Amino acid sequence: SNKEIYIEKLVNLIDQAKINTITVMKMEVPCCGGILQMAQIAREKAMRNIPIKIQTVSTQGEIIEDNWV
Repeated sequence: SNKEIYIEKLVNLIDQAKINTITVMKMEVPCCGGILQMAQIAREKAMRNIPIKIQTVSTQGEIIEDNWV
């Protein structure tokens, strides 16, 4: 599926590009929840374990969540 392509790209960024963190920024609407899940799956598949930060933005543009997962 298309989701697997993005997960593999994230795995490559973690392992080959050696990024240190992933920040996922999503809106508070329900349809955006899958983006964090893809980042977490990529972290599990990667050889390196890196932290993921989640930032959730309200429909008014305010950051309502800012946590490490």
